[in-house]
Amino acid sequence: MAVAATGRYSFIVLLFISQIVNSQNEYKIPDVTIQALSPKGIRIFIPDNSKLSLFAFNGKINKPISQNDVGEISAEITTPKNGMWIYEDPHLELKVGDVINYYVFVVYDRAGYVKDKVRFTVTELVSPDNQPSTIRPTECRPTVTRLRVGTACSGQTIFEDNFNSLREDLWQIEQYIPDQPEYPFVSYQRPPNAETVTIDNGYLRIEPKLQQEQDGFSEESLYTGSLNLFSGCTRTAESCSATAMGASILPPVVSGRLTSKSFAFTYGIVEVRAKLPQGDWLYPEILLESLLKKYGTPKFASGVIKIAGALGNRDLRLGPDEYGNKILYGGPIMNLACREVLTGRKELFNGPQWGDQFHVYSVQWTPDHMIFSVDGEEWLRVEPTASGLKGRFNRFCDIPRTFLSFGTKMAPFDDHFQLTLGVAAGGITEFKDDVITGDGHPKPWNNRNRKASYNFWRDLPAWKPTWSQPALQVDYVKVIAL
Repeated sequence: MAVAATGRYSFIVLLFISQIVNSQNEYKIPDVTIQALSPKGIRIFIPDNSKLSLFAFNGKINKPISQNDVGEISAEITTPKNGMWIYEDPHLELKVGDVINYYVFVVYDRAGYVKDKVRFTVTELVSPDNQPSTIRPTECRPTVTRLRVGTACSGQTIFEDNFNSLREDLWQIEQYIPDQPEYPFVSYQRPPNAETVTIDNGYLRIEPKLQQEQDGFSEESLYTGSLNLFSGCTRTAESCSATAMGASILPPVVSGRLTSKSFAFTYGIVEVRAKLPQGDWLYPEILLESLLKKYGTPKFASGVIKIAGALGNRDLRLGPDEYGNKILYGGPIMNLACREVLTGRKELFNGPQWGDQFHVYSVQWTPDHMIFSVDGEEWLRVEPTASGLKGRFNRFCDIPRTFLSFGTKMAPFDDHFQLTLGVAAGGITEFKDDVITGDGHPKPWNNRNRKASYNFWRDLPAWKPTWSQPALQVDYVKVIAL
């Protein structure tokens, strides 16, 4: 029989219930997955079911156990996570050949069930990165989220990285020289060319450096040499090399950029816990970018979703308006000249800056709206008009209206997008002309001047000392189906 279980559960009560519940009743507890982790740790989980309300595990290592025993491994889980009821202990040390004798107790549909006299033998130690992030609940609820490969269930975590290691099965480390529409003053390079992308104590670090300080380069080579990125280049040939000529110097900054290698999706919730870079003329890239660019390629025609951005300058003003690191900005972008039509900004007051500490930046992207939040607080909501998002733009904004009319009201944001993480410098879109730093220093380049990158580089003595924290640091990235 099944025993009714109500209210709050204590483990003592569960032990009592487990003695009188017959494990052969109508509900069958799913198989328990146990992973012994390397160099130490254990992970135990079962798939979720909407009627489950508790999962308890008790086990002993290389010893027998009865239902009255509290084991060396003892867990009581009251809420599921990512479609699983999961317990992790990062400190438990196991070795190949160890035997875990255990029993489990669950509450299903307000009744208790037990499975006992079960054993697990450790046959291998697996990497902590081998996470069961895409296990689905046993009841798959429909969702509007679409995946490039496979299908999703409502509430399922469809992509996750906690950056315990650099997983090149999830990410492509970019190597190329970017151009339109932002024309940043950087090249994106990967190790061993430049140590721009690293993992440090469970955090992803993307850190810009000076090209002239890389092996084989000097200050002189920026305006007399060449840059060859063909080996490992991730774009077409014209983006894989550059030769300095006159005012067209080599990109003075080398930085890093990652894109989700094989993962793309339409509609969902993205969470990124990150610490933004600080340093004059730097800016982070925490983006969703169109995979196929079916609405066109120039001037953001197929859309970019800027999840979070803050300019690296601690103080930056244009007249009475503040543009520095205390201003969080972002939103969907559909056009270069009219890029601010759908975007927004949120200011921190009384001293703190967005790059001073970690924050959780998120976007909820649905067929009806986008909601941008930071640390759980909504700061921007974007909704289409009756004629779609294109109805938010006046006739002087050059958007592909004919192509957009073939899509949904959220077009161009109704197709597969990829995740992008990176750091860039300068360029012609992020920093307005005539802005002035806190110490009265003017922006050293004009966005329309062909010597923009050269003038930026010549001002190096002014901006390089401000790069006290130039890295974008990311704790985790997660995408959840709606």
